[in-house]
Amino acid sequence: MNNSESSVLRIRNWRGTLVAALIGLLIVMAMIMKWLVEFQVDAAEERRSLEALAREAEARCFALASYRATDACRAAHAARVNPQK
Repeated sequence: MNNSESSVLRIRNWRGTLVAALIGLLIVMAMIMKWLVEFQVDAAEERRSLEALAREAEARCFALASYRATDACRAAHAARVNPQK
């Protein structure tokens, strides 16, 4: 009788440990997903602000009087934005 009680206790202990580990994993995954979403939102906001600045610079270039001045302004702006090219 004692042997069967001890095996039942071990099975319950094992199941409890597994459930606790799965709950812990679920909590960790939820925290990682929260961080990832916040990171993506921050990156999108930064990208939108950089794009807005680029649009403003382009608008200032197109407000210039001559085609050459506009072209030179856009080329200078492109060189600042993409130094590799």
